[in-house]
Amino acid sequence: LGAVSWPTSPQTRSAPDSRAMPSEEVAVRPPPAKLARTEAGSRGAVAQAGRVISVVGPPYRWIQIDCRCFFVENLYVKSADAYFTLPALDASEAEFWAANEGGKQHDEAERLEIFQDVQTEARRRAAIPELYRSNTTACAERYRPLHTELFPARVDADGLHEGGSGPEVAIGLAAEDVFNATFLEVWQCARDGRALPDQLRHVHDACFESPLFARAFSERIKEELRHFKGQDLPHQRPNSMNRNGCILNEIGFGPLMDRIIGVYLLPVCRVLYPDLLEHGMDSHHSFVVDYGVGKDTSLGVHDDNSEITVNIALSEDYSGGTLALYHRARVAHPQRLEKRPYHHRVGMGTMLLHPGELLHEVLPLTAGERQGLIIWIRSDGYRRRHGCALCQRSDGLVYAAAATGAAAAGAAEAAEQ
Repeated sequence: LGAVSWPTSPQTRSAPDSRAMPSEEVAVRPPPAKLARTEAGSRGAVAQAGRVISVVGPPYRWIQIDCRCFFVENLYVKSADAYFTLPALDASEAEFWAANEGGKQHDEAERLEIFQDVQTEARRRAAIPELYRSNTTACAERYRPLHTELFPARVDADGLHEGGSGPEVAIGLAAEDVFNATFLEVWQCARDGRALPDQLRHVHDACFESPLFARAFSERIKEELRHFKGQDLPHQRPNSMNRNGCILNEIGFGPLMDRIIGVYLLPVCRVLYPDLLEHGMDSHHSFVVDYGVGKDTSLGVHDDNSEITVNIALSEDYSGGTLALYHRARVAHPQRLEKRPYHHRVGMGTMLLHPGELLHEVLPLTAGERQGLIIWIRSDGYRRRHGCALCQRSDGLVYAAAATGAAAAGAAEAAEQ
């Protein structure tokens, strides 16, 4: 797109399973005038007032962009409930529609509105990486958490206690304070190589349900999010389809989410989805979505940019807003497919695990407020073999392709020696 600079010679750092992981981040020029960038900043951190804040981990990447297609394909327009492709950022309306023939017919006014909405969405996506850095710095410097234990600077195993139910999630945050006792039983079985208990229910096509968070912990997260929203701090929308909510990694929850996912969720996911996690996990996009009157009230049919999705209910006092689950498919226009829904609804703190390729939607909310915490788990190794989740190609991959190049260069150097 001209404004986007892609990494060419990524640095690497050691991930928990000793795989080399590139720490470069997609950069958009020019950077904000007030954002001072250090050498570390060019590799995924920002510096302000002498403080460096990582925005890609380690151990996992948090940035949500990992393929070039993100900027020009699968551009969602809510008014049309459809996805579009933008041939180029400066494409004319005629060129745009030539690349998006078929589907529902629109009158002249609708076509112009859709074209303008697609241009707006493409510009929003192009600005995400630098805005992510800027917002992360602003939140780290200015936000005063209500519950400081949810915002560890970085969570390492050193210094954490091994409690009776499992290792601490953060210093002073015991496993039993975070997780439902039923989930801890599921986790212990997965960790020890025992059969998973019946409390982990299979509910639909490769979809599994289990209590996850203790109710008090769910309330604590909701209270913290309300407190954050009241601070008038900059933050981005979760994704192109959800307008209300926030990206947890951007506002400071990243280290906590690393620990929750890496220590507790991954052992269970590896048992349920061994093919998707054969090469491990490299990144996650964790965010909260809000539905309510005056906000989004529904969400169209879609699959996720993930290998595995974890959908955690943070509310239960609402009407409508049911999650409709369909079947697994990666297609350009899922709205046009024949589908048979499975209606799914659970109480606060319960999680639904499903493959990212599962088509699903949120049906219209009629009363109350619906809130969910979503985790997209991604694997570079899986994408190197199967392509990007959005475009099904591998030629546009950023981090997965970079890791392949780094591995090849290391092998060549070893051979010469």
